[in-house]
Parts: sequence; C-alpha cells; structure tokens
Amino acid sequence: MSPIIARGPERRPRDRGFALLIVLWSLVLLSLMGAQILAAGRNAVALAGNLRAAAQAQAGADGAIYAAIFHLSAAGNGQWQPDGSQHLLSSDGIAVSVRVISLGGKINPNLASTALLTGFFQAVGTAPAQANTLANAIIDWRSTASSANAAQAIQADYKRAGLAFAPPGHGFADLSELEAVIGMPPPLLARALPEMSLFQTGDPDPKLADAVVRRALALSGQAGLDTSVYTGTAPVVMITAEAGMTGKLDMHRQAIVSLGGAGGGAPFQVLSLTDGY
Repeated sequence: MSPIIARGPERRPRDRGFALLIVLWSLVLLSLMGAQILAAGRNAVALAGNLRAAAQAQAGADGAIYAAIFHLSAAGNGQWQPDGSQHLLSSDGIAVSVRVISLGGKINPNLASTALLTGFFQAVGTAPAQANTLANAIIDWRSTASSANAAQAIQADYKRAGLAFAPPGHGFADLSELEAVIGMPPPLLARALPEMSLFQTGDPDPKLADAVVRRALALSGQAGLDTSVYTGTAPVVMITAEAGMTGKLDMHRQAIVSLGGAGGGAPFQVLSLTDGY
C-alpha cells in the first residue's frame, strides 16, 4: 500500500491574482519614488546652475562699476563723462552695459531752500501757491519745530489729513518718505522724483542739470542758466550696470559713488550699492 502524502491547501486563482496586484503596486510605487528622486536631482542641478549664473552676472556687473570708476578718474581719451552715455564691456563671456550720470544736477530735499523747492514744484507742474505750500511742508518735515505749540499744530494738521506719520524733525532717509508729506499729490511726486537725490551735496549745478532743474533754479531766483562751477564737497555719480548671459538671467546693479573719496586720500567712496534701478 502506498503511503499517504499530506498536501497543503492549494492556492486558488484569487490568491495568486492578489499577490500579483501587490507586486504591481509595489513596482508602481518604486517607479514614482524613482521619478521624484530624478526630478529633485534635476531641480537641484538647475538651481545650482541659476545660482552660478547669477553670481557670474553680479561679478560682471560689479566689475564694470569699478571699471567705470577707473575711467571717470582717468585722463585723456580714456576718460568717461557722466552724461548717461552707454558703454559696452565684456568679461568671460558676460556682456555688460554701463551708464554713468552725475548727481550734481539733482535737487536734495534735505538741503534745498524754500525758494528752490517752490521753484522746483512749479517746474514739475503745480501752481505757485501749492508749490510754496509743499516747499514749506518739506521744510517742516526735516526741521525741528520752533516751539512745542508749533509741533502740536503740525501734528494736528497731519492727523486731520488722515496721515499716519507727522514730521520727525530730521532729514529724509529715503526719497520714498516724500509721499508722506502733507498735501503731496502722487502724480506730482512721480514727476519730481527723477530730479532729486539725497546724495547731492549742495545746490544743483546748472551745467549738470536738465531743463526742469534749470527752470527751478531760475524760478527760485538763482541763475539757472549760468555756468557756475559745482560747489559741492565732491562730485557724486550714479553708475548703473546691466550684465547678461546668453539664455540666462540678467543682473542689474546700481552704485552711488563719491569721486572725492571718504577722506584720508581715498580716490573714491562707494556710498550705495544695490540691485535694480
């Protein structure tokens, strides 16, 4: 008689199908994980490339700014004039466009007299009475009030106008603060801002000013059409550099530079270096 061999339970087709489904889902999951890892790797490579391109473009723009400073200080044919002309430079495949303008023809709201500010606001398109009101408001903003009563009166005027800030009694730290001056119309300020600079060290030089500022000088009683020599402590220029790499991002850098230096024999001083215009 043959021995009886015990057999385990037979696998039904349903069990085999379930096992196959688990294997397939596992493969799908592994494929998704692999795709995410590859995508993350590609993103990391792209990000590294963009950072490298940005660093190269910034280095090119900054190098062009210092090249401009050299040319501004040079003599003879190599000297650049701060007249806004475009200069094209190239370094390691990076093309850089550089422009230099003098700020000696701008109006500094921290230094300009009431008469000059009045003439200036007339020159950019407002009536004499409103121009004088705005000029006095700027003087109030940057000056210490003559008395406690005067300070309270100014604060009350700003509160009635619904403005959040009253004059601090010191100069503007940024030109954007001018929009908080009582009675300042935004369209008028938009026309005025390109003619102003906080880095100007004195009254504008007519030789370096445009027609608007020359008219402001004339309306203020100053000789807006004469050829007087600039009387500031040092000429100040704005250098704008735009660096670009083919097929990649551009970099804009702007420097405000005093060509008279910071004292101690320094040939120049970088007063500000920022991104953008």
